[in-house]
Amino acid sequence: MLARCSSASIQGMEALPVTVEVDLAPGLPGLQLVGLPDAAIQESRERVRAALRNSGFRGPLVRVIVNLAPADRRKEGPAFDLPIALALLVASGQLDPQKLEGLCCAGELGLDGSLRPCRGILAIACQAKTQQAKAFVVPSANAAEASLVAGLPIVSAQTLGQLVEQLRHGIEHNSCPQPTREQPATTTSPSSASAPSSAAPLTIQHFARKALAIAAAGGHHLLMVGPPGCGKTMLARQLPKILPPLSDSEALELTRLQSIAGTLGSVTSLVRQRPFRAPHHSTTAAGLLGGGTNPRPGELSLAHGGVLFLDELTEFPRSILDQLRQPLEEGVLWMSRARLRCAFPCRVTLVAATNPCPCGWHGDPSNRCRCSELQRQRYWNRLSGPFLDRLDLQCRLEPVPTGQLRRCFKTTADSTENQTEESVSPEAIQAARIKMCQRNPSGQLNSQLSALELGRYGQIEERAFQCWEQVVSKRQLSMRSSLRLLRVARTIADLDAVPKVGEQHLAEAICFRSYDQTPKATI
Repeated sequence: MLARCSSASIQGMEALPVTVEVDLAPGLPGLQLVGLPDAAIQESRERVRAALRNSGFRGPLVRVIVNLAPADRRKEGPAFDLPIALALLVASGQLDPQKLEGLCCAGELGLDGSLRPCRGILAIACQAKTQQAKAFVVPSANAAEASLVAGLPIVSAQTLGQLVEQLRHGIEHNSCPQPTREQPATTTSPSSASAPSSAAPLTIQHFARKALAIAAAGGHHLLMVGPPGCGKTMLARQLPKILPPLSDSEALELTRLQSIAGTLGSVTSLVRQRPFRAPHHSTTAAGLLGGGTNPRPGELSLAHGGVLFLDELTEFPRSILDQLRQPLEEGVLWMSRARLRCAFPCRVTLVAATNPCPCGWHGDPSNRCRCSELQRQRYWNRLSGPFLDRLDLQCRLEPVPTGQLRRCFKTTADSTENQTEESVSPEAIQAARIKMCQRNPSGQLNSQLSALELGRYGQIEERAFQCWEQVVSKRQLSMRSSLRLLRVARTIADLDAVPKVGEQHLAEAICFRSYDQTPKATI
């Protein structure tokens, strides 16, 4: 007898439909899996057999062939345990075939018949809704995640036996709570931990604070150079707090991305907190960018919509940093393999921090630096010119004066009275983003505008253009750097609530290009 059950396989950001076919034929008892399954699916033979036996069902005593169609596409993961077990029950006559019609199933089986959660449920749920499935069958631990897709009935259970009883008696889909919009869902990961609430307020480093505000408003990449202990990491961890809140579409995309990566955990709502990823400089290219036979997202994609913080930038291998150039430019990372090609979104705000020299004290007033000019040149040669060219804001941080150290211990409420005019409130940043979305085509940020769009929608005054041409000629900036200079000036004008970009905005933008061309000579 032949039985079928619908499921899906994760490839990149998408879930592709898969039909699980089970056929019982005379012969020696055994279960054979075909359809390009990976090792985890091959091992499902033993899990399914034990789960059926320990759940009180009769195991097949004939030759069983399980096909995962289409057969020319690789499948991976234990999510096919549940559809294989249900199709086996139908093929052996222990479950009515009509009970599986129109259902999409995904879940891992334990040896005792328990249903365990698996990754990528949100993507599979979106695919099930696209295929107009009558219901989506998942483990109870994944029910809340699957219910984030509005209009899709959910059937869940703790064990295989409970699920089969529900299907036999025709119980309707479970009433799962609808996703809320207020409560943020956070993930726990060493590199994704958000800034602690006890972090010091932004009461120091006024120049860097303005750079953070520009980066948050326009989505510009930022490089901070300064001696040890000047506040680079503290400032970077404050950036997610001043970023505007996620929209519904951004929250759904971010939740789906974390579900595919397996970092979502148990959630009852969409992810509303912008991610902050801080990978160590010993990370590999696959860990930073993603990879694998069936590619998974890396740190770059997991920071989508938030902040990717690269501390000790010069300690990262130059070959890995150069691989960031194209994704940072396009906002999407394409991965090509022999059998597939997939894309992961990576529209991030890159914040990098490094010391000015190997010892870290070059430019310090106390003259503690003992590095030679050759050592400093070798130090900065670890960063390629094309990579530095893509960092819109490049600023130098000075050591914190002794008189300002006490301000780090003040609470946010105490520090608001002493905020200077240089500080930019989160409300002003959000207002600047709203202006960008209304003015720019497709609601793009200023950092995403092309040269043609910048000239058409940037509203740059003629005198500012003339000043810009002189700066480009004098500094011999590349075309990319010159365009980024105008984009930063446009963002500064938006923060100042000025409709047109003037000379003063361009002059302020020039202050954040301290390390153009040959940083080793300007530090």
